[in-house]
This record gives sequence, C-alpha cells and structure tokens, in this order.
Amino acid sequence: MNTVTSKDGTRITSDRSGQGDPVILVDGALSSRTSGLNGPLAELLAPHFTVYTYDRRGRGDSGDTPPYAIEREIEDIEALVDHAGGSAYLYGISSGGVLALDVANRLGTKITKLAVYEAPFVVDDTRAPLPDGYLARMKELVASDRRGDAVDLFMGKGIGLPGWMLFMMRLLPSRSGQKALAHTLPYDATIMGDTQSGNPLPKDRWASITVPTLVVAGGKSPAWMKNGQRALADLLPTAQHRTLEGQMHIVKAAALAPLLDEFFAAGHATSR
Repeated sequence: MNTVTSKDGTRITSDRSGQGDPVILVDGALSSRTSGLNGPLAELLAPHFTVYTYDRRGRGDSGDTPPYAIEREIEDIEALVDHAGGSAYLYGISSGGVLALDVANRLGTKITKLAVYEAPFVVDDTRAPLPDGYLARMKELVASDRRGDAVDLFMGKGIGLPGWMLFMMRLLPSRSGQKALAHTLPYDATIMGDTQSGNPLPKDRWASITVPTLVVAGGKSPAWMKNGQRALADLLPTAQHRTLEGQMHIVKAAALAPLLDEFFAAGHATSR
C-alpha cells in the first residue's frame, strides 16, 4: 500500500503491483480499489506493467477534503502520476473513464496513453436522459443520510435499471458496500455533467487530448452505451474504437486485459 498527498493535502491511498511502464486504473461509481472491477484487472496486467489501483477521494483508505471539485480528483491522479515517475498510462471505466478523459485533457503528455471502457454517455434517444435536478436530488439524499435511496436513484435514473431489478439489487450482499460509498455519488454525477442529456458530446471539453486513446464498448451492452462510445471515438482525433464481443458494462478482466496489454505495450518494448 502506498500513500501520496494531493495538492490540497488530501491523502490518496493506492496499491502497486508488477513491474514495467506504470498504468493507473480509475474506478467508476460505488467502487473502491478493493471492491471494484479494477482489482482483478490489475492482477492480469501486472506481469507486463507496474499497475496502480487507488481509492478515489472519499473512498476506502483515502481522505476527502470539501468542497468537492473535479479539479481535485485530477490533482489526485497527478500526484499518483508523479509518484510513478512523472508519466503513466491511464485507464478508466464508466464515470471513471470520464474522469480519465478530464485528466488526459489537463495533464497533457504526463498521460502517455489513455483507455476508456464504456463511459456512460447518453447522446441520442435510445435511452431516456437524466431527469432535471438529478444532481441536486442526489445531494439532498446524501445530506440527509438516505444512502439507500441515493443508491436507488443512481441505479434507477442514473443507470436505467428497471424497478424489478432495483428490488433484486437491494437483496444482494454488495448492497452494504454500495451504501457505504453512496456519499460519493454526487462526485460522479458532477463528473458526468451534461453528457447524459441525450445531446451530442461537447466538442471542447476534451479538445486538448492528443495522446493515443482506446475507446471500448461491450458487444452485449445496450445500444445507448455503444452509441456513446462511438460518439466519443469519433470526437477524439487520436482515438480508436473497439468492441469486446460477449461483454457488458460489468466487463470480465480476462476479456479486457489482453486488449489493454496490446494497446499500452504497442511501441514500448520496456513493457515486456
């Protein structure tokens, strides 16, 4: 376990494994370095890279310093990049992928390659957009410690799960862990901004990204998710788009790792 100090003094905790060029993995909503999809992925990437999984601020063993701002999360990752030697590959899943895009846009060549799996953009009418006041309502629920209701709002309106599935989700063992992280849901909603409005992606938000970028969608994911990834790849001049057949948003590490391994290692013999 490693600890770095972000620019505002917040402690950020990470785990490091493997050896080779550094790769930083960024979780999405309701995930930490011990409970998300990036832990198993790190194990499979570690034979070829030095892999960092970390607790985003407010999660796990990391600290938190109000008020929240996306810039603070960018600075958290910059502290990890500096700790790793000054540059790194970056991978983000779901809303963590949107954060990774913001990091690459801000940090320039400190991020040498970028990979994003299923940033949950809603760019057309294949899915209902977020309702007006979603972020404000999420903040209200968190402020009143209605953690379960906050998780339900995210799962229902944020992800788009039907009511019967929401009921089933409440019965799963993972429910307690989700409620423990519910206070960070406004962070992810802030990161998403207006990218789930059903409108085209903003042309200027990531205009400074010049590094090679990989945008990946799952072959079994719904049309709205696939359309969002295609829109992102079309927006970024340095991006390539890939589909992982048989995969959904909860992607299997064994399916994703070879693709990331190939992308990050290409042109960098030190990764082998």
